[in-house]
Amino acid sequence: MKAKIIFLITLVVIIYAIYWAFGFGEIPESSDGLSLANHRYHCMIITRVTDEAYWEHVFSGVRAVAAKENVALEYYNLRFRNIKELERYLEMAILSRIDGILLSVPNEPGFLSLIKEAAGKGIPVIALANEFENKDYHSFIGINAYELGSKTGKALIDATSHLSSSRIEVAVLVASSFSDYSYTQYLSGLKSAIKSNPHLNLNLIIRSKGGSISAEEQAQTILKNYPQIQAIVCSDVSDTLGVAKVVVDLNRVSQVTIIGSGLNSEIVRYIKRNIISGVLTDDPYELGTQGLLALLRLIEGHSQKENYYLPIFMVNSTNVDEMFSKLIMKKRAGEEGE
Repeated sequence: MKAKIIFLITLVVIIYAIYWAFGFGEIPESSDGLSLANHRYHCMIITRVTDEAYWEHVFSGVRAVAAKENVALEYYNLRFRNIKELERYLEMAILSRIDGILLSVPNEPGFLSLIKEAAGKGIPVIALANEFENKDYHSFIGINAYELGSKTGKALIDATSHLSSSRIEVAVLVASSFSDYSYTQYLSGLKSAIKSNPHLNLNLIIRSKGGSISAEEQAQTILKNYPQIQAIVCSDVSDTLGVAKVVVDLNRVSQVTIIGSGLNSEIVRYIKRNIISGVLTDDPYELGTQGLLALLRLIEGHSQKENYYLPIFMVNSTNVDEMFSKLIMKKRAGEEGE
């Protein structure tokens, strides 16, 4: 009886693997007009979407390159679902011997183990946006955490230069998606940028829980328990929006300077209302295009390892319309016009 049960379980696993290997599994999205029969390569992009507007433009960049290079794509872009789901998709990608993988997931040991397994089977993996600690088995396309911290520090100095306080207390929310390495680099860049300004004091450094609702809760705790805080720095878009909402709700707009990250229509409104002093952002469309181009180079053996840092832009009231048009609206218009 026990042998029969083991046989049945093994049979189910084999059928399930074949089901995925031949492309019959759940495919939320695929590249337009490309079937698995006429593509040059079959690639997968697996992401945990924390900012839908941002990743919409990343996918636009990926699709543009895929259409030009005749690459079939599968997308798995879960939002607020179990990490095990993303691990399952990655496992299936490896089982089906896919040509290459673009990945943006939390820095969990399970993912690193699977990335190592993919590398062992000759499947190149590129991490988008979120770096893993061990870079031996994957390439990276995204922002330099040290540069982000440094530019954030400089923006903080500029935004608080008008304050008359001899000591400005600052709270820092560091994105939950940052690896320990990125976390250290970000804070190192931030501290280095403000070390020449004795008025700025990093009073609180908090690891974000992730998501704008959690950011609201953390911001409320900060401002109620530490009323002396005069500036809050955020390293991702969800934290930026959550903090901005709380500052408005508590009627402390004129008392708290916000330097954030990310760019979308909601952040634009906050900047124009002088609630957010400024944000640091990259170009999500370029992240997508550079990510797939790098993956193709790896697949074709033109490079062994890719490590590409995107430019980081400062956006404030002086250039918000220009940058939003350049980085967001222009890309959306181009996508619709194709």
